[in-house]
Amino acid sequence: MPHVVLEHAKLTPELFQAIETLTLKTDTGILKLGEKYINATGTIVLIESLAVENSKNQRFFIQLSQKDTSLTVRLLPQTDPEKTPGVKMLMARVAKQIKDSSAAINYGKTNLQDYLLQ
Repeated sequence: MPHVVLEHAKLTPELFQAIETLTLKTDTGILKLGEKYINATGTIVLIESLAVENSKNQRFFIQLSQKDTSLTVRLLPQTDPEKTPGVKMLMARVAKQIKDSSAAINYGKTNLQDYLLQ
């Protein structure tokens, strides 16, 4: 399962606000980050996502989950899309938005190295 761990990241209201909507046109289609939702305890965020690649339409949620001092970006298992380059690119974009919100945050364990933006 694709994922990115962000070290020294705490899910605060400021970090939640740092996650922005996004629409990207690629060579194969359109990628979009939409509305975001946070649970009552402030430990899980869901981000509506859309990847249209080669005429294939996939709607899914990217999940952020807090664990101690790290935050994991992954796909919500219940919406399990095909792990296309566009899906991975959207996950990397979310990780980058969070990383850019604080100089203390850095990338930890991941299997999306080829998609991460420095």
